[in-house]
Amino acid sequence: MSSEEVPTHVEKNEINASFVRHTPSRHPSADSGNVSNRLTDLPRDLEPIRHHWEQRGRKYGLSPSASWVDETMLQREGLVLARYINDDDTVLDAGCANGYTTLQLARMRQIRITGIDYAPSMIEHANVNLSRAGHIKGAAFFKVNNFLKLDFADNTFDKVYTKRTLINLGSPIYQKAAILEAHRVLKPGGLFMVSEVTVQSSEKLNRLRQKLGLEAMSPLWHNCYLDEPEILRFIEPYFEVKRIKHFSSTYYVLTWAIYPFFVRNGQRNYRGFLHRVSALLPQIGDYGLQKLYVLKKRSR
Repeated sequence: MSSEEVPTHVEKNEINASFVRHTPSRHPSADSGNVSNRLTDLPRDLEPIRHHWEQRGRKYGLSPSASWVDETMLQREGLVLARYINDDDTVLDAGCANGYTTLQLARMRQIRITGIDYAPSMIEHANVNLSRAGHIKGAAFFKVNNFLKLDFADNTFDKVYTKRTLINLGSPIYQKAAILEAHRVLKPGGLFMVSEVTVQSSEKLNRLRQKLGLEAMSPLWHNCYLDEPEILRFIEPYFEVKRIKHFSSTYYVLTWAIYPFFVRNGQRNYRGFLHRVSALLPQIGDYGLQKLYVLKKRSR
């Protein structure tokens, strides 16, 4: 289903009806390894995206790049998330990849954090990373799970967060279904922290690039960027928007607009000096692809 086919406001029962119409994907032999808990309820049309991340998990193994090749911004993203997580919180990392941010937060806070991903290879490597993590303040656990159908009880977690997970769910219908699942497993008053890319942020950065004579950047085939106005309308009955944190604006202006303007076809080093300094500077404006939406579950 394309974004044009999705109604302006999709009610909860409409999402549920759309979700159950899809045939589950059952591929018990598709992935090898020692992960015992397999996905048996992922919609079939999401299988190509899941397979992409399964292969990516095998390619990058224990490296942070399994989640995102921009390791500098990945680290900053974890530091920003940590500001909203307290000792003794129970936390869900929905779309944890190989556990980089999960373990980063477990080192910083005395929490009980569970990382889930729909790619078994990611969870296999997350558990290896956990075994090599050394001393951590909190307790971390990893399991294969489907964000569209979480196997956790209602009101389980104090905090739930995503990092580019919603944009890898293929369509606005699935994105909204995942948001409802996050709402279900959060305790009343709990925080849902959404670090994602929106259509509007991408367009704004591209307009800046085009003013500098640079080509527009296009989404990867497996990404479905969030439509910010539509998502904010959808969540209003379920969440209160506490803050929208523009934590990557200066970074993207310098590394994805100014740098390529002066250095055409230059080699990009995500761990290089320019990227590291850009991440440390005050983040001014609204040009960053990544934003953090801090949402509080409404008490009913």
